[in-house]
Amino acid sequence: MYNTRAYSIAIGFIILFFITLIAKIFGLTTLSWLFDKFFQVGLIAIVVLFQAEIKHGLRILGGRALFKKSFGYNEDQIQKIMSATFNLSYKGYGALIVFQRNISLHSLVDKAVRLNADISIELLESIFFKNNPIHDGAAIIMENRIAAASAYLPLTETEPQIKNRRLGTRHRAALGISEQTDAVVVVVSEETQCVSIVHGGILEYNLSRDELYKRLGELLEVKVD
Repeated sequence: MYNTRAYSIAIGFIILFFITLIAKIFGLTTLSWLFDKFFQVGLIAIVVLFQAEIKHGLRILGGRALFKKSFGYNEDQIQKIMSATFNLSYKGYGALIVFQRNISLHSLVDKAVRLNADISIELLESIFFKNNPIHDGAAIIMENRIAAASAYLPLTETEPQIKNRRLGTRHRAALGISEQTDAVVVVVSEETQCVSIVHGGILEYNLSRDELYKRLGELLEVKVD
């Protein structure tokens, strides 16, 4: 935290605030005027520097429903997605499966290969089969259906690492979309066959079948046994 850009800027503004306060107490009019102007410019600079974070916050706020509603997923769908996920892992195929929650993912679907298909183990496995031309990118799950495949997600600007292992594009894409929306993402690593879940910019790496089942149930608000 102490090395972040936000922390450094906050400390700088606190110091300048106290300098300005001291200048006003001792009647240093010119110095006080200069710092007042600096604060006005500084506020504009903060908006420019943190425009991505501000846009993210507004997107999250705008995407939340006034009255909370169910995400619409059920246990049967979770079971099918679980089976497909671990089948893909066993076969050594990479996968990226994105679940819509409150914030719409239609902008991703519009640029992807539209499917609008029922959720099935066979279809999910075939999407990520290596020789399938649409295996790159993500499958988007929304409104109880596989809405699209081959969707390209925004990459996180961080460099995620787990146990000194630098993670690849799929994990960076999962983190990126989870930072910009409230989506939940399941990732299968082609290199390690590890299954992970990503939400809210948090990566939970190398989950067992039972762990993933529990986390999907919690995050998608599906009651699972």
